[in-house]
Amino acid sequence: MLFLDDYERRARLVPGLLAILPLIVLFAVLGLRRIPAATYVTGTLALAGVGPVLIAGAVRSFGRATEQWLWDSWGGPPTTAWLRLDAPSDDEAQQLLWRTAVETASGVALLTLRTERRDRAKADNAIKLATKRVRDRTRDKEKFALLFNENRNYGYERNIYGLRWAARGISLMSALGLASYVKWVAPLLDRPQISAGNLFGLAACLFCLIGWLILPSKKRVRYAADRYATELLHAAVTLKDESRFDHTSTTP
Repeated sequence: MLFLDDYERRARLVPGLLAILPLIVLFAVLGLRRIPAATYVTGTLALAGVGPVLIAGAVRSFGRATEQWLWDSWGGPPTTAWLRLDAPSDDEAQQLLWRTAVETASGVALLTLRTERRDRAKADNAIKLATKRVRDRTRDKEKFALLFNENRNYGYERNIYGLRWAARGISLMSALGLASYVKWVAPLLDRPQISAGNLFGLAACLFCLIGWLILPSKKRVRYAADRYATELLHAAVTLKDESRFDHTSTTP
């Protein structure tokens, strides 16, 4: 779609469209598409690509705000938590491998255990800078396809979770609006109260509401975040191995 890349379409546009789906249903059932001005405005926005860009931008804002809250509740991003020396680790050898790989791939020296205990914020900043540089070196979607997919999945789950309250409100208000239309407005307009369109609209809005109540969860976001963090650290190991190979091959 115009102006949006693969990541934005999956991680931002899709959650946004799912959130406003009940409004689209309401729009269709009430027959607002027959109003020339409404048709003209929505058609122009869609044709120009402005609508999808606005939706993606709004979803990104919701997701970013939620991400910071999630990180605070987790004790930091997964990569930061896993690379801390004073954090409990189930596999110290794996942690050491990841730290060495991140340092080599990023060119940023991570702090020692003593320094980390003395100044946690400084140690975390070093880890964040190092992992950012690793991300910058793994932008190739073909070479790091699995990492890209996990990043996109994480973005989708994070944004779905961030949108949950707004989407629930939209679904509920759309269902109530349709119910009010069926009970009070349709008779005044000499339209049938019970029709396939009305029943489908109510069912669709209620289905969306149930879905938004059940599916978004902190657990799903954490799982996706862990998967992405794991792939990012594996990518750092790949970069480290490539660096060592390049160095060996150029040594006379």
